[in-house]
Amino acid sequence: DTLGDWGPTNLQKETLGGATILVTTPHAYLPPYHYKRNELGEVLFEPGEEYWNKSIPFEGAMVEYLDKLQILAEGDFDVEWTFGSRSSLLIHPANSYTAIVQDVQDGLVDMALGPIWVTGERLRMSTYTVPFFDDPTLLIAPAPGKATLFMECSKVFAPFETGAWVMIALVIVITAILSTWFSGEFGRRLKTAQRSSGMPDRRIKPTTRLGCFIWGRLVTDSFLRMGTYFASAGIEQDNGASLPTKLLLFGFATFTLVVVSAYVANMAAFLTRDVNQYVGTIEAATKKGWKICALSWRRDELLRVWPDTHWVFTSPGDWHALIDELAAGNCKAIVDGEASLDFKNMLCEKGLVITKSVILDNPVAWPIRTDYAAGLSYWIYEAEKTHGITLDSLMEKYERKLEQPKCNVRDEGDADVDEDEKILAINLLLPGFVFAACAIVAISLQIFSKSKKAPKFRSMVGRSSMIGHVQLHTANDRSDDVIAQDIPANDDRGQLSEVYSKIEADTVKRRMGL
Repeated sequence: DTLGDWGPTNLQKETLGGATILVTTPHAYLPPYHYKRNELGEVLFEPGEEYWNKSIPFEGAMVEYLDKLQILAEGDFDVEWTFGSRSSLLIHPANSYTAIVQDVQDGLVDMALGPIWVTGERLRMSTYTVPFFDDPTLLIAPAPGKATLFMECSKVFAPFETGAWVMIALVIVITAILSTWFSGEFGRRLKTAQRSSGMPDRRIKPTTRLGCFIWGRLVTDSFLRMGTYFASAGIEQDNGASLPTKLLLFGFATFTLVVVSAYVANMAAFLTRDVNQYVGTIEAATKKGWKICALSWRRDELLRVWPDTHWVFTSPGDWHALIDELAAGNCKAIVDGEASLDFKNMLCEKGLVITKSVILDNPVAWPIRTDYAAGLSYWIYEAEKTHGITLDSLMEKYERKLEQPKCNVRDEGDADVDEDEKILAINLLLPGFVFAACAIVAISLQIFSKSKKAPKFRSMVGRSSMIGHVQLHTANDRSDDVIAQDIPANDDRGQLSEVYSKIEADTVKRRMGL
């Protein structure tokens, strides 16, 4: 032989040396990866006695892929198909994929073909080929429902949690009460009511019905005023206010600045997002304290990666056990990997979807006898690099041929928010309702206060308030002539002034020579 006879090409073709590899699949069918057909030619999803019958060939994307590797190798290896042992299923009743890895470890077969995860336990049992892809374990949760009108309206509250809204309301109420107290207006109104009662020597206590009414009206006015300032991101400016009032309003202004800025910054994103009572991530499910069912053989990995999640591990079984646990109310969601057609159809019936939330991510490879691992891995690499033969391309071909599930079980999830997405009118429905309600109530009160049927009610809701024969006006509500007529009561600070009964007002005029 010459040196040329031992070139790279000949060396490549001798990686396995013409070995015959004894191959089988797990005692489970997972179209389009691997499966068998019944006597009617129908694709089977659950193995039966035909699994042990070597005269019925295995089919699927991975089976064809191995055939292509064998053709590419040009006699470097042959394939002989067999079946797994029954004893390994007794050793690993919870998972037929781990059972077939046990057969490779025991030397009963040379290689197992299928979408077999490389886990820590299995890696200690056998060597593997190069990985084909990563197969994620995903969260399977109740499908998102349709957004109701209430849900659309409640978007305006979404930027803050309930506790934050309660805090905002408390700050406004506290500011209103303290500003009323600091202004001293309550005491002035009590004195006015006492003077006009005809018994100036009788002191009206704040705890009386009249005192409570005055206090309630003042606090209500202050609350509405502070609420208006807060909603408009403004603050009351009063140069004549006392130092305590200015300090209070400074703190309120700081609080308003931070809260309104944070609210406005997030509002557009919350208004345009799809809102439904849907938990689509393992993080959200963990935060809500959901019980999540998983197969018991995944316990160690799941507890290591997600220790804070409330897991419910099923007894030995497959996806049927997960569905049974869910139906029994023992959990609100489940986790599993690649789903068969039967499993997907069951998800459709139960109203579940496979989310995009990755729980675990395991590489998929074939467990193989140690002295064959490098050789077959070489042909896998050579097939893709030199000939463009990939498992993914075969998968697409088989998936088109197979029956499709009854519904789309894949959750599309929230797509990336479009920066140019417009805010819809329905997103502004709640603030629109609030405005309309306030406008209607205000119009009704204004019309009623102007009617002749409610002279006492008139000043209670208008810009003045009457208690008995006494009117309480703001200086800004009256003309300069009227203010001049009330010099004894005007405090020159725009605060509420006292105007006596008509007889007392006439007395004031006479004293001033008017």
